[in-house]
Amino acid sequence: MKTTQAQRRATDTYRKKNPEKIRYQNTLGSARSFINPKTEKMKNNIKVATEDGHFNYLDDLKSLRELIDNRIKELEVNK
Repeated sequence: MKTTQAQRRATDTYRKKNPEKIRYQNTLGSARSFINPKTEKMKNNIKVATEDGHFNYLDDLKSLRELIDNRIKELEVNK
């Protein structure tokens, strides 16, 4: 289905009025894509980046899990 001019204007208006929400959504999407790559392009990016041994995808995921667990604990304490 083709996007109408009105839909494009509404999207642009929303993005201009809500830059923090857009940044939050983009960051969340990037994190999810790194953790659970669904596209062949993202899977290939991980493969290429890790094949020389400079990056370790599993270690990076474990590090992220630790950061997430620590942040959850911090937020739960400060409720």
